[in-house]
Amino acid sequence: MRIYVTNLGKYNEGQLVREWLKLPCTDSQLQALLDRIGIGVEYEEYFITDYENEFNIRIGEYESFTELNKIAQSINSLNDYEKKLLKAIIELESSDTSNILPILEKKDEYFLHYDISTNFELGHYYIHEVVGIDIKIFTEYFDYEAYGRDINLNSRGGFTSFG
Repeated sequence: MRIYVTNLGKYNEGQLVREWLKLPCTDSQLQALLDRIGIGVEYEEYFITDYENEFNIRIGEYESFTELNKIAQSINSLNDYEKKLLKAIIELESSDTSNILPILEKKDEYFLHYDISTNFELGHYYIHEVVGIDIKIFTEYFDYEAYGRDINLNSRGGFTSFG
């Protein structure tokens, strides 16, 4: 996760004094960046003019460095499955920074099925894996699509580009 921090006073004067900051960062790294872009002596205000992250998290111009650092630290502690799960949850729920830490706190309430991306596949999974029915008549006559749609409509989850 990276943010582009810009000196607001210089920006208002028509100058672009800005620098990328990789998160998470230490207090000394943040202070060094603020010193380099001129925040603290003559100018006090800054804003975020750009950002990059693999999770499609929307970062506003005046986000808290402390909050962004907490988010970046939490994301860095995730394993590969948890990172894909977070991307799927963000795709379903919200990509605003104010929602990311609460999502991370309840990530254990979610489960990601990579190989299920349609109502038919969801219905088939529930009948054969969850319920445990393995009768040939289900394969030939059961409407997996309709059953999967009902499960999807009555669940808290949904389909994402990750499953």
